[in-house]
Amino acid sequence: MYKNIFSKFNSNPSKAFTLIETMVSLMMISVALLGIYAAIAKYTQQTKQVKENYIASLLGQEGIEIIRNLRDTNWITGGRAAFSTGLISSNCNVDGTGGWRVDYLATSTADLVSNTAPVPYLYTNDTNGFYNYTSGTVTPYKRQICVVEDGDILHVSVVIYWTSHSTTIKEDLYNWKW
Repeated sequence: MYKNIFSKFNSNPSKAFTLIETMVSLMMISVALLGIYAAIAKYTQQTKQVKENYIASLLGQEGIEIIRNLRDTNWITGGRAAFSTGLISSNCNVDGTGGWRVDYLATSTADLVSNTAPVPYLYTNDTNGFYNYTSGTVTPYKRQICVVEDGDILHVSVVIYWTSHSTTIKEDLYNWKW
């Protein structure tokens, strides 16, 4: 009797999908889509981190270049003996106090500003996109530049802070102009 009831609805039961088969296939498709979504979310997060690290490293390199340019200005204006004049910073602390803050517009050591309070945030200039401390759109980045003299060597250390990360870029500048 049961055989006759089922045979009316499906003449060939081996070729038809059952409810269980349909549910299993939907579950497999859902798992695959969730995996793809998780991969895209992770990729987006890592892309943001790489971009932030890249910007931080460029800001660190810019800090070293600013100190290099000021050292060269000292050579031009004061000779070999004046290579480090005005560049040596106060103690740099982990809390962001000490050291210098300076942006790309610096033309002399008079443009160096001591960090007596924690380092302020950098801004991006809305017209040219350059980073500065005065105006524009606030960024998550802070830059602390520390310079220590060791004979004819300036040990330059630039620490970039952002959100919950930081990176340090170091370079030695030499008094090579004889």
